[in-house]
Amino acid sequence: MTWLTRLPVHPVLFAAYAVLLLYASNLDEVLPVDAAAPLGRAMFGAALAMGVAALVFRSARRGAVVASALVIVFFGYGHVAEALAGIGATDRVLLLGCAAVIVATVVYAARARTTLPSLTAGLNVAGIALVLLISATIVPYEAARSGRSATSAQPAAIAAAGPMAPAAVRAAAPDRVGRKPDIYFLVFDRYGSADAIERRFGLTDNPLYAWLADRGFQVPAHSHANYRATDFSLAATLNMQYLDNLTTEVGRTSGDRTPAQSMIRDHAVGAFLKAEGYRYYQLGSWFGPTRSIPIADENLTLGIASEFETVLADTTIVPAIERTLGMTSPEPTFRDRHREGTLFELRQLRRVATAGGPKFVFAHILLPHDPYVFRADGSAIPEAEAKAADERDLYADQLAFANAQIQDIVGYLLSGPEESRPIVIIEGDEGPLMCRGVDCVRNTPEYLRIRLGNLVAMYLPGVDVQLPDTFTSVNTFRTVFREYFGADLPPLPDRSFTWPDNDHIYDFQDVTDLLADPDG
Repeated sequence: MTWLTRLPVHPVLFAAYAVLLLYASNLDEVLPVDAAAPLGRAMFGAALAMGVAALVFRSARRGAVVASALVIVFFGYGHVAEALAGIGATDRVLLLGCAAVIVATVVYAARARTTLPSLTAGLNVAGIALVLLISATIVPYEAARSGRSATSAQPAAIAAAGPMAPAAVRAAAPDRVGRKPDIYFLVFDRYGSADAIERRFGLTDNPLYAWLADRGFQVPAHSHANYRATDFSLAATLNMQYLDNLTTEVGRTSGDRTPAQSMIRDHAVGAFLKAEGYRYYQLGSWFGPTRSIPIADENLTLGIASEFETVLADTTIVPAIERTLGMTSPEPTFRDRHREGTLFELRQLRRVATAGGPKFVFAHILLPHDPYVFRADGSAIPEAEAKAADERDLYADQLAFANAQIQDIVGYLLSGPEESRPIVIIEGDEGPLMCRGVDCVRNTPEYLRIRLGNLVAMYLPGVDVQLPDTFTSVNTFRTVFREYFGADLPPLPDRSFTWPDNDHIYDFQDVTDLLADPDG
């Protein structure tokens, strides 16, 4: 095949492989859409580098050799640096080594004669082989994933009896309170119940629960999340159903979280409210499943790269060059993104509150979720100080800052006359983690009471409904749609589930009985 010696495509193949390698390593966390743009940019960049080098060397094959060296150094630096970290290799030393590789390649490209065709063929074959090998991992996985239809990801009971069902369900009592109130669903990530926070950190002086109750919120004393992770918990809440269908569709032996995450991106609550004439505002964070919701009318998220693109960028040579030259990185650190994204969402809540209604506002706010970047007064805590501090103190500070923000939000949302006030739902998707920075799985009663104990507080103006003390989040919007829209959505049994390990995340185990209040 003479084209292998004459047509250099290896720079583009090596660039594609760099992106596909990261994608293949995270198949259970990402979707094709996450990799599409980075893949396109990487291949275009490689082709551009090859074109420029070809003009300089007046030869496509010579230019391609230099372009491939640049691509390999650019995308491979982070992997090499990680492998050599144990021997104390510094950025300066590694960058000198990279420069030597580039110089040697340029010299070869300028002088090569007889070996150039065979090297071109060899690099083409290597590039093709790498892409095929990584595709052998990706394609079967994606084929299996695509076999699970989008409709099967939605609980069947929603279509049968939920608000997406016939207009007759909605028409039964379309105006229960004489108006369509604005609805705010504010999820404060890892904000636990009073019991969960006390068990995990020994904090007993959190005033928020009583403060909310004094202002007319119902705050169930023994509320729990239905599942012990954000994506599963929010999927159940936003679709008003348990996720047993995923066990059937995906199987018990799987670590692929994307089926649950897809239920967040296209959820029944948003679809129902849009059909009722609501405008949907989505306030997202760096967390992929809630960062941008396709069915929302407006997605308001600080302009940051996705997790996939951030990790990919961190593996390139660019951060090392910036560190060595003492340059300010154009991209914020993860801690910066966490802090600035949170502050952005809080600002947007005030702005959106001034928009006309009826509106549905879903904000996923990563407080008091780590990393710990806020002191109690909202000032920034340096990373080195946070690493050295006791987690109890860090959580207490971030919790205090979250409380101040919640009180401020509630104050301005409920500042108008009672007859015009919105529905305000403040929930934690889960409780605190049991170990710092790692989702350690123990599945003991103590672990489950901490991990599943979440904050639930609902302000429901104009209706007379009493939430049970053991309320779980799957009934949040069943309650709202039943009371305000007359939807035929009776409450589901309040149950909570875990799974044995992160390779069997759809092997749901009912642990409700283990969460019973030890005091009766």
